This record gives sequence, structure tokens and C-alpha cells, in this order.
Amino acid sequence: MIWFAIFATTVFAVYFWMQYRARQRELDSPLASHRTGHSHIGQVVVLEQALQNGQGKIRLGNRDWSVRGPNLPAGAKARVTGVDGTILLVDRVAA
Repeated sequence: MIWFAIFATTVFAVYFWMQYRARQRELDSPLASHRTGHSHIGQVVVLEQALQNGQGKIRLGNRDWSVRGPNLPAGAKARVTGVDGTILLVDRVAA
């Protein structure tokens, strides 16, 4: 009976450890849903709306993104330089 308890405990421990590792691999993946903004770093976008008070919105792909950067007029080009949570950080592109 004791061997069965040890075996069952080991099986459950290995199962839950494998589940934990799978979740960790997904969170560490560069394609994880919370890291989707990282794939846009370096991309140059044309602003459809002006950035006022250092904030605005842009459309990249099929998603609207909040952006933060210098005040820029509509139609200006901006390069995505980083990500802060779900906000893309942009900087002006020299013409």
C-alpha cells in the first residue's frame, strides 16, 4: 500500500510540474499575448491622428494601440522604439 501512495504522489507531482513548465514556457515566449507589442519595435508608422500631450492612438495590424511620445502632427512619421505594458513608445523620424 505504501508503494502505491508513493507512486501516486510521484505521478501527480510530475504531472503538475509539467503543467507549470508549459505555462512558464508560454509566458517566456516572445510570441506570448502579453508581448505582442514587442514585435512592432523598429517599425515606422504614419500617424493618422496627432499626438497631443505626448499621447495618442495608432492602428497597427488589426489592433488599435495607445502610444506615448513627443507631440507630433497628424501625417508625421514615427518609429516604435519600445513597449511599456500595452503602450507603444514612439519617437519622431527625421525627414
